[in-house]
Amino acid sequence: MQKPLTILLVVIVLCPFMGVAADAGPLDYGFQLNLERSTLAGLSLGAEPDLDQRIETDLELELTLEYPLTENLYLFFTGVLFDNSATIESIGSEAKLAGLERKAIGVGYFFGEQISSELILGRMEFVSSSDWWPWWNEELDAIRIESTYGDFEAMLALAEEQARDSSGADFIDPEFDGVQRLMLSLGWEFAPDHRLVVYYLDQSDGSRSFDVGDFEQADRIDEEDSNLRWSGISYLGGFEVKTAGEFEIELHGARVSGDETVYEFDDPSADTARVSGRRQNSVSGSAQGFRFGWTPAQFDEWTLVLGSARGSGDIDPDDGRERSFRQTGLQGDTESYGELYQPELSNLVVDLLGVEWAVSGGVALALLRYDYRQRAPAIEMRDVSIELDLSGTDRDLGSEIDLVITVTARDGLELRLTAAEFDPGRAYGAYAGEGSSFFHFELAYEF
Repeated sequence: MQKPLTILLVVIVLCPFMGVAADAGPLDYGFQLNLERSTLAGLSLGAEPDLDQRIETDLELELTLEYPLTENLYLFFTGVLFDNSATIESIGSEAKLAGLERKAIGVGYFFGEQISSELILGRMEFVSSSDWWPWWNEELDAIRIESTYGDFEAMLALAEEQARDSSGADFIDPEFDGVQRLMLSLGWEFAPDHRLVVYYLDQSDGSRSFDVGDFEQADRIDEEDSNLRWSGISYLGGFEVKTAGEFEIELHGARVSGDETVYEFDDPSADTARVSGRRQNSVSGSAQGFRFGWTPAQFDEWTLVLGSARGSGDIDPDDGRERSFRQTGLQGDTESYGELYQPELSNLVVDLLGVEWAVSGGVALALLRYDYRQRAPAIEMRDVSIELDLSGTDRDLGSEIDLVITVTARDGLELRLTAAEFDPGRAYGAYAGEGSSFFHFELAYEF
């Protein structure tokens, strides 16, 4: 599917140039420097002491360009020079990666009078309307149309990776290679500060399939081939009661259905891994969630935060019916449900209780507690940071406390500090209560 989509991109890119008078404007540009360093101690909760601490360092210089060719037509580019490393000091292991990442590149075209619209072609960022309920927060190669009519907004896109995302990669990420996605969102602001958003995502996976006994390069392993459909609805609203204060409410629901093929690989030996198992499942899962914020009238620097999210689980993993919800794979960083544990919303209940404090002068503090438990006992969780299997006999995954301090200074400088502690629950068997800690430092300077 890559060649037809590439040809279509080229054809549509050329179309806006026909019959449009030249009226180029000045080049708009910006730079941003990002420095991040994080330390996670207790990666295996002490099960493998030599591999229990990981240090990651990321240095990025981002350049953003936008050049209007005419009043309606513009070119855009965002590139990042990066130098990243991940280190496990106890065994002297260090993985480094450096190069140029293409975050965004393409052309945009504004059109329409009654229905204000924009056609965007190339690589671009897709951003969810809610951080608590992320549908997509990724850069994708796509064709996208956005339209606004009164209180209605619509987005329709067709996405499929056309090339590797950076010079530091030798191939397209296996989880994206050959995967075509049709994406749709409809938003309606039916009253001031009250909005409904409907989402739909249809994923068709045309990547290589395997039979038991086949071999694959270890760094190109793709454990799932999925043809899935997600649909969901979100309500995001806010209102003020003069004597009580300001309230913010989010309500979310989603479903996923389709079919998938899941592969099991032997432990990689040298540069290859052998397919040791293959199973096919029909998929049907659901998820619900809410987030509530209250800023009291008499204490308007403080906000009380409550939240909960639930993704269905599967009681019988061997019956060919997979009832666990899973996110779209486009949610980007999954820090919505904890900076350390970072779970995907699948076979999971996560409850949030916290407080946010706008201290003064661009300083904000958040103290958040997350409680985790499985919907159905299982020996694994999807995409959590802790690299240790579960007992499969208890649903209590544990709890986490995050302290996040954000300092926004003048002249485009922002500092973010995060400290987190995870206390594993009974689902981790003999390692319950061992604990892990996380510290993250992030400095961003826009100039």
